Amino acid sequence: MRVTQQMTYNSFINDIMRRQKSILDTSRQLATGRKVNVPSDDPISADGIFSTRSVISDVEQYERNIDSGLSYLNIAENVLTGAEDVIINIHELAISHGTDTANADTRKNTAIVIQELYDELLSVANTKLDRKYIFSGYLTDTAAFDSTGAYQGDANRYRIKIGAAAYETIGITGDTVFAGSGVDIFQTVSDLVTALNSNDAPGIRSSLANLDSALRQVSDTVSEIGGRVIRLEASKESFADLKLDLTQTLSSFEDADITKVISRFQLEQTALEAALQASSRFLETNIFDYI
Repeated sequence: MRVTQQMTYNSFINDIMRRQKSILDTSRQLATGRKVNVPSDDPISADGIFSTRSVISDVEQYERNIDSGLSYLNIAENVLTGAEDVIINIHELAISHGTDTANADTRKNTAIVIQELYDELLSVANTKLDRKYIFSGYLTDTAAFDSTGAYQGDANRYRIKIGAAAYETIGITGDTVFAGSGVDIFQTVSDLVTALNSNDAPGIRSSLANLDSALRQVSDTVSEIGGRVIRLEASKESFADLKLDLTQTLSSFEDADITKVISRFQLEQTALEAALQASSRFLETNIFDYI
């Protein structure tokens, strides 16, 4: 086959354009620090990058879910621990005013104090987080209890996703803590106030057993919360380790060895300069000076 001048031009042009593209690709790696900037750079690594980033995104969502769950549990634990203290205080007042040494006047005065403690318990039961009632089930815009101590929420329990098919129940409904199948704490305290105002010593003493049960009821919930917190913190730690491993895997797919890239860039520049010089010596025209 006869080699024409046009074929020679085309050969030189193609060679120089190929070298220029190689320099452009290497320059991009230097600028971004990544060896894969578009899928065509390395289709296999690009697939690994996409898959790894997808898993990292899922892990980060699980971490956000866990943080949300821990925020909820921490505030629930704090306010219910406060409720324990209130119930203990009410119990102590009931003991001291259930004796024969107490009289109608002191009992009426104590009834006022316990009514204030009742209101404090009601405030605890209607605690909000981010303007949502935390003990109302899914009815987060509705106060868990009205002023009479009647539950206004539902029985649904908020839960979070902490894995592809793993969930952790977080929500605590007010009826299970303050009423439910156990002791109706608000009714117990309300009855105690009535007994104090009526100077009813036997009625005051009869409230003690229910107050003991009320304390256990709240304490059991606090312990349950503690167990959930431990599980979530363990999951969070596991996800942190997994995310570190995934980040390292992503780096192996994506990150360029800058020292090697710089060396390659210098070699490519030298090769391009040599090709340009060779072409201008070989060809009679100066067309390559304008490429």
